[in-house]
Amino acid sequence: MSGAFEKLARPVQKWIRAQGWRELRDIQSRAIGAICDGQGDLILAAATAGGKTEAAFLPLISQVLEAPAAEPGFDLLYIGPLKALITDQARRLEDICAESGLPVVPWHGDVAASVKARALKAPRGILLITPESLEALFVRRGLEIPRLFGATRSVVLDELHSILDSERGVQVRSLLTRLEQATGQSLRRIGLSATLGDMGLARRYLRPDAPETVTLIAASGGEAELRLQLRGYLSGAEDETGPSATDAIAAHLFDHLRGSDNLVFAGARQSVEIYADRLRARCEEARLPQEFYPHHASLSREHRDFVETRLKDRSKPTTAICTSTLELGIDIGDVTCVAQIGAPFSVAALRQRLGRSGRRAGQPAILRQYSVETRLTPQSGLVDRLRLGLVRAVAMIELLLAGWCEPPRADQLHLSMLVHQVLSVIAGQGGASASQLYRLLCKEGPFRQVSAPLFMDVLRAIGRAEVGLIEQAANGLLLLGPRGEKLVAHYGFYAVFPTPEEYRLMSAGRDLGTIPLDNILAPGMMLIFSGRRWSVRDIDTGAKIIVVEPAKGGVPPRFGGEPGLIHDRVIEKMREIYAGDQTPVYMDRTAAELLSEARSHYHSAGFGRSAIVNIGPRNWFLATGCGTVKTATLALALQGVGHQVERHDGFLEVTCGTDAPPLEKTLARWAEGAAVDFFAAGPNLVFEPYHPYLDGDLLRTDARSSRLDADALPGLCARLLEDFVSSPVEAGTFRAPSGAIPPLPDAEYRFVALDVETANGDCASICQIGLACVRPDGTIDSWSSYIDPEAPFAPFNTQLHGIGPAKVRGAPRFLDVIARLEPLLRRHVIFQHSGFDRRAISGALALAGVSEPDWRWQDSVRIARCAWPEFRGKGGHGLAHLKDRLGLDFAHHDAAEDARAAALVVLKAEQRLGCAFDDILRMRR
Repeated sequence: MSGAFEKLARPVQKWIRAQGWRELRDIQSRAIGAICDGQGDLILAAATAGGKTEAAFLPLISQVLEAPAAEPGFDLLYIGPLKALITDQARRLEDICAESGLPVVPWHGDVAASVKARALKAPRGILLITPESLEALFVRRGLEIPRLFGATRSVVLDELHSILDSERGVQVRSLLTRLEQATGQSLRRIGLSATLGDMGLARRYLRPDAPETVTLIAASGGEAELRLQLRGYLSGAEDETGPSATDAIAAHLFDHLRGSDNLVFAGARQSVEIYADRLRARCEEARLPQEFYPHHASLSREHRDFVETRLKDRSKPTTAICTSTLELGIDIGDVTCVAQIGAPFSVAALRQRLGRSGRRAGQPAILRQYSVETRLTPQSGLVDRLRLGLVRAVAMIELLLAGWCEPPRADQLHLSMLVHQVLSVIAGQGGASASQLYRLLCKEGPFRQVSAPLFMDVLRAIGRAEVGLIEQAANGLLLLGPRGEKLVAHYGFYAVFPTPEEYRLMSAGRDLGTIPLDNILAPGMMLIFSGRRWSVRDIDTGAKIIVVEPAKGGVPPRFGGEPGLIHDRVIEKMREIYAGDQTPVYMDRTAAELLSEARSHYHSAGFGRSAIVNIGPRNWFLATGCGTVKTATLALALQGVGHQVERHDGFLEVTCGTDAPPLEKTLARWAEGAAVDFFAAGPNLVFEPYHPYLDGDLLRTDARSSRLDADALPGLCARLLEDFVSSPVEAGTFRAPSGAIPPLPDAEYRFVALDVETANGDCASICQIGLACVRPDGTIDSWSSYIDPEAPFAPFNTQLHGIGPAKVRGAPRFLDVIARLEPLLRRHVIFQHSGFDRRAISGALALAGVSEPDWRWQDSVRIARCAWPEFRGKGGHGLAHLKDRLGLDFAHHDAAEDARAAALVVLKAEQRLGCAFDDILRMRR
């Protein structure tokens, strides 16, 4: 054994020999020397099962045994985030301490009251406790804290990396400060952590006043093997016969997870229920025992307890399909695999989730990442074409592999958590003065960004009669108010897990459902919900209701609108991925093809040359290159001057308001430092549990510190304007006279079929319109005209139909063509094949401020379904399939040819069924 072995107490040496260890690990030898020979703080960084727990406790226990404390109290304090982790560590430490008789006391909700009572009566040895239980001790036994911890020499913080940037981390720092204040002594702090890319973050967290004094001892190597795969799926199959993306993912999960313990993070609660139902059905179809269960906050406590208990029972294979609830300190033990459907919002969350797998020695950590993207059509928007979900997933994985993790924002005020700690201190001490609270929590605690005047504003806000969290006695002492007493008495007071507030969406009095809201939203902004694009009209933070109305525009993107804060580095990595040409080896074939497609659209749109791209009249796409905070800052600023804004990962889609100043001029003013009112649009600012008790000024102050970055706005605007070239289709720009319109068909017809082609994903960007006019004898007069869409062409659309800027140069504009066609179309029934063509006409008219005419529209798809019902589920009734099955001869994706094909479908259906189309339509009804 090394010299470090000789520094340990005899009972500890005896335990080491009993384990059969021939040598101590390097991290253990170095930690023993640092702890036994000094009094400084340490961070021990190693992979799971890397020996860091023994590295801390072997020398700490030795010190306690060789120099017992004279006064009563726990000798060592261990704070761990998981009940299961505490239970496991307690068993290990009991083994080490068996020879010496040093007590080991686990303390959490599942520990028997008799064990806690004995420990409270005669506190000594090692106390292992969760942050929530330690908070409860301060509240319920605040005056006993000096007696309980008067002998404590060191505190060990486990899983340090998991709490750095969280409300829970602020809570732990506050508890440590209060502990040192109560005992009158400085405690040695020892952090146990996974290896991070920047361990300076952990140093600053552990000892904010002197991070340079914290010694880092990191193990070399020893990382658990990581196995991962990113699988890509397309929603919206080309035909109706194949499985949906959801079914395909469920099948893959069933085949690879059955028979073991796993976690599947499926995102929103609705997705959790859908995947749990699919997997349950597969178990029933295979006549196998059920082992897939949903887990989210809306389910009963009994059901969640049942799932958590099964996960701890090694005899019952269990997979939980869950939201973020199972990364929030819940006791579930170890799992074989972690599956992630869709990309998480932070590398820290991905690291925390993956940390559930591979915890046992010799077992690999397994990550199965699933990315679902929508199948592109000519109507698909730029957001879908950029495959943001897939690219974000790749960026997260690459940063995870590089050891990077989101750093905390040093300037955050955490006013919601401050309110929580004010209530906790008052409850624990039976009252406190304002000066005592400020000194304890702000001057010496974690809320050092809060000035004395701001702190007094917080106290006044929560002391208002209508709020009632605190009240002031005649002697000036602050006490809990009626509502404060109720909050502190509730068992949920002690936990501070960050769960987004749920808001209910309402439209025209109809309940659309709920969404978690975790970032700033303002009236006039756009959001995606249930596959539709909505415009926010009003936000009632008290009732937690968002009033929305359907928004005009193209097909909404599949990906977008979810809550979450994405760091700048993640967006930078996404830009690097778009600009690169390498395909990660962990991607399957579909994912690799989707990544290649995303890169092609990114460059075709022009983002390689400019950060601002024009996608239509008054419509712009801005590549901010920044994370959620800075992107939201610009979005609020634009919203405040009258623009409509839709947010995506590192992008903003902006529709310029008719009365708003020009986009380029607005950005130029802000780049020069002009004043901005970020709250002019009345955004929602309530995100955290104690925000509802603060007033508007405090909410805006807190938002500026955590959700906005006003200082970054001038630089962001200046960078956006680099290489920016104004579009020639902006309002007020000179436009050439409309080109000539081809002569129209001139006869009376039984019906007319109509088809359009579009320039990009906006259905209003019509670049060709075609007619097929059917005479009574069945002959067809075809007509078509190119149209200047006054919008840019997307490469995908041009590749599909062959129409580009050169072909529409000098072509007539849409309103001129439609005015010429209107008399003909008004006289006849108009067939379209699906509903897209009518939506396109309506959208183009709306964009021009013209009401849609009352034409007699019909759908040839309905006719085809009546005539050939056997095609349902076997290729469907799209033109491409009907062309093959009915022997139609036409050139697909030419407007005149597609219109003729729709007319032929109607004629062939009439022939097959022996009646006219109006009789067929009545049959359908």
